[in-house]
Amino acid sequence: MKEIDLGTRPRDERAFAAPGDQYYRELATIDALAYRRMLDRVYWHPPADVLRFEVRAIPACNGTEYTVTAILDGIGEVWFDYDSLPARWDSIAVFEVSWSLSQLHAAQHGMKGASFEKPGGRPGNELMPDYSSSQDPAEAARHRWKVVNRLRKANDQLG
Repeated sequence: MKEIDLGTRPRDERAFAAPGDQYYRELATIDALAYRRMLDRVYWHPPADVLRFEVRAIPACNGTEYTVTAILDGIGEVWFDYDSLPARWDSIAVFEVSWSLSQLHAAQHGMKGASFEKPGGRPGNELMPDYSSSQDPAEAARHRWKVVNRLRKANDQLG
């Protein structure tokens, strides 16, 4: 089993807060969870026993740092390609991060009746909407074909 630390967000995206800053835990968690979901989409929801992405809290000298870790086992090394990691958020992740930040803001400031709140709900306690329809189908297809081609190439090399 191999583990690779991927950080909390795509490499070309700026972080909102550094470890030790106010709200770091909340912001890093939002980023890491969105990044994990995005990686599941990019790598085409791989079988969990082969490749999975986990959000981890790691003790550090200035508190706790958060990261997404890729856990590969066996053929998972064929599914996963570090060079294929997206450098930017995809459209779904942009919506998810924005929605999560609005929920955090509403919960911290006790805002009621915000437009994103469901009837009878409380700010900070909402279920995230499904933003999957915002993704460009061509983008999803490109990610799938990259995985399929890596699997085909590995299969050809084996036999």
